[in-house]
Amino acid sequence: MATKAVLGRVPRLAYGDRFLSDFLPESVLSEGRLVPLRTPEGAPALADVPGALRRSLEESSTPDLAPSMAEWLASTYHGYEVSVIIDDYARPCAHQRLLLPGLLDWLQAHGVKREKINLIIAAATHRDPKPQEWPYMLGDKLWPAWQDRTFFHHDREDLERLGTMPDGTPIELNARAARSQAIISLCDLDYHYFAGVSGGPKHIVPGIAGRAITTADHLQMFGELGFAPHVDMGILDGNPVYEYKRAAVRTILDALKARGTFVYAVVCVLNPAYQVVALEGGDIFAVHRKLRHALDKVYAASIPELADIAIVTARHLGINVYQAGKAINAAARAVKPGGTVVCVAPCPDGFGNEEFRNLMKIAAPVLQEAEAEIARGADPGKVGAAAIDRALRAVQDVVVADFKIGKQKPVDMLAQYRRTGWGHLWLLCDGLTDEERKLLPFRYVGKRGEDPQRRLQEWVREQETHGKPTYLIVDDPTYWIQLKGA
Repeated sequence: MATKAVLGRVPRLAYGDRFLSDFLPESVLSEGRLVPLRTPEGAPALADVPGALRRSLEESSTPDLAPSMAEWLASTYHGYEVSVIIDDYARPCAHQRLLLPGLLDWLQAHGVKREKINLIIAAATHRDPKPQEWPYMLGDKLWPAWQDRTFFHHDREDLERLGTMPDGTPIELNARAARSQAIISLCDLDYHYFAGVSGGPKHIVPGIAGRAITTADHLQMFGELGFAPHVDMGILDGNPVYEYKRAAVRTILDALKARGTFVYAVVCVLNPAYQVVALEGGDIFAVHRKLRHALDKVYAASIPELADIAIVTARHLGINVYQAGKAINAAARAVKPGGTVVCVAPCPDGFGNEEFRNLMKIAAPVLQEAEAEIARGADPGKVGAAAIDRALRAVQDVVVADFKIGKQKPVDMLAQYRRTGWGHLWLLCDGLTDEERKLLPFRYVGKRGEDPQRRLQEWVREQETHGKPTYLIVDDPTYWIQLKGA
């Protein structure tokens, strides 16, 4: 058992509905081998969240670009539909469970009838929700009470064309939203592994956009081998994904404005405890940019040195391997080249995306062939690295030639494998079958079905028999981890 000192300095790791602790031996701390994750400076939680929500609706923080929602309703609203855009089950949804009831009450108190309010779930290309995911998204106060006014976006159904990109891509939007007199984006900000920062314009494209523009937006991420320069977490300016998205959303906003549709954003930032630290309303681009500083305060973490081993929990992203890949991306930037990443994610939904699964079927034979060659005595570093590059090239060529959402995930995962090196990506999970496990580039922590905490403990003990590695423990996969001074 670990001492109280260890338990006090090593964060617990979420694994589904439980937490894993007591997995590092005391010697790691006493020998100075725990790399400190210098969590962000933080920002105070708002003392009066309902009051801040009212102010975000009644006072625009970007008055030169957009009036407040209250001003628009008083001067321009004619009783037509108002669509509120909210997140789907793949996001934490904590902000909307907290804020959406108050927003709906405010709208009705300001003259918008209940039957004129649409709750449109920004699903992009995701699957339909499972029964238990509806209350997760809307909270018990609103589900099933608002079931009749809730609509799940489908990117190939009921779309309206609002323009064309310079490359000829049609710009289509959810038609229910496009027909509305007003659209309110209720979103929070997080770092995103290829779009830079989520929320804001990302709520529109891909959130409620058509398949064609979403596909073109995502294709901007690819470079010669792996992702293009500046396609990374936290980067907006110069990021080709964000720049393309900005152009598409600007076209959408201009088209909606020309027909008299008002678009307003209520944007917030939550800290890791899901407390609101910033909340403002106004122009969707400007408020997204304005609150970026608050996001940095609560999610930009730093480390004094790269670690040999990073153990990261996928937390809410641990629903499947597709989403958990974002946690791997966050941790991989914190280990030395050739370092090890262990992702703690139960993955009850398995792969989570069929395109992802099918592409890994292309990579798997290449990696399995190298595995057999290494087992016969070949150099793991040389043979493994060459195999990872071949697998990445084979997958990326297929992805770019016929892109669908989800196809970027194996490119990113193999790029992280390229960074860590052969045999250095590990997954602690219970939701993958034996056949699914063979398709992925992971080593697996312990046996499926056994106690996950014990499996992690035993894995660490095994690493300790091979030397004295340094460890970084990441208890939030949405941290933007940067090497101090880099």
